[in-house]
Amino acid sequence: MKKLRIIVPLLFLILGYACTDELNYDAKKQADNSDSSAELSNCDINRGVKIAILSDVHYMDPSLLVKDGPAFQAYLAKDPKLLEYSSEILRAAVRDIIRKRPDLVLISGDLTKDGERISHERVASILRQFTMHGIKVVVTVGNHDVNNPEAERYIDDKTVPVPYVQADRIPFIYANCGFRNAIARDPNSLSYVNEPLRGLWIITIDANRYYDNTTKSTTPGVIKPETMTWVLEQLAKAQDRGKTVIGMMHHGLMEHYQGQQQVDPGYVVTNSANDVDALIEAGLKIILTGHYHATDITKKTLDDGKFVFDVETGSTVTYPCTYRMLTIKGDEFSFKSQSTTASMYPGFDDIAKTFSVNHYTDYFTYLLTNMGVPAAYAPTFAPWFKDAAMAHFAGDETPDMTVLPVQMGTLTSIGATDLANALGSFWTDINTTDNNVKINMTTGVAVAQ
Repeated sequence: MKKLRIIVPLLFLILGYACTDELNYDAKKQADNSDSSAELSNCDINRGVKIAILSDVHYMDPSLLVKDGPAFQAYLAKDPKLLEYSSEILRAAVRDIIRKRPDLVLISGDLTKDGERISHERVASILRQFTMHGIKVVVTVGNHDVNNPEAERYIDDKTVPVPYVQADRIPFIYANCGFRNAIARDPNSLSYVNEPLRGLWIITIDANRYYDNTTKSTTPGVIKPETMTWVLEQLAKAQDRGKTVIGMMHHGLMEHYQGQQQVDPGYVVTNSANDVDALIEAGLKIILTGHYHATDITKKTLDDGKFVFDVETGSTVTYPCTYRMLTIKGDEFSFKSQSTTASMYPGFDDIAKTFSVNHYTDYFTYLLTNMGVPAAYAPTFAPWFKDAAMAHFAGDETPDMTVLPVQMGTLTSIGATDLANALGSFWTDINTTDNNVKINMTTGVAVAQ
């Protein structure tokens, strides 16, 4: 058999997996990081708090799907997500979180399907339920949320452009979700600092490149030099004032599987190696991320023993449709994964899983064929990558070692070594338990729970 050489392209997986109040936000007014500038909760971070963490809810307002048909299905074929159910899922997640009574909710971007104004307005309205129950909310945006020309309504085989949101509107729409009470704002991005609970600073980092959008949203992200300078200044102030800091950014700060930046670029910030070291040296020990729709935690430790954990949270519209609950008691950060499908109607978990299995099998068949894999091979290989991707999304991957080496060997035997390595990488956790784990932020030790 003639061997086939396949090089993994730069875009291996383009999975793209996204509190209104009076508009009285003054973008020019910034307090000088004084505690009096924020309406602080009575909760004290040292006494223990509970935080719900969501990411990539990709809310698609139901009015945008006028009639399902070829146009909407073509979108899903290139970017499989449970968009049709996004409204129900978010509302179910909100109800479930309210029942669990956290002190705070954090959302790390991709709030909407593609930045539609109506979707942003609906998300803000839904999140208002938290504040009505005394639960504070802090959000940041993702690559799908701002200046997105892909904002559309679907009518059978047609798409119709709909209004989308520019960056300057975000602080108004989400005034009650972190922006209005920000104690510092970066003039060069939508990054800001909020102290929602006494002693806890949330430093949101806007690494999105919506300013580069033309006909499509820009997937890769970068922390601008000016923004990095601002972030480092905030970390220094937090350290001087004895604050506990949680960073939050949509894009990954570092790789979540070996070779991610080569296999699937655009999901880890550009210049990651330098940025992560600078943030560690400045005292950042944990950052919450999303973007890749996977439940995954990875850690980097410098030679001097300083470290940071990148805690990536899965998407509510990508199976298994999870979010996280974080309990902080002193230096102990305990994470537990939560199911949104369990809060939906009976049988929805099966619907969500079947959707993912079918769409990812078709997606990888299409992708592998476009990469040059012969049509005779692609349908055989696609389920292997579907299983690997879904395992990575769920976290704590456990490959069947009687099967995976055979699959990788088969790919290698036909000259597809890069594909074999990519398959293996999906199944390989780097260094930290992903779902239920307790992390000591003084020692950096992480223990599965």
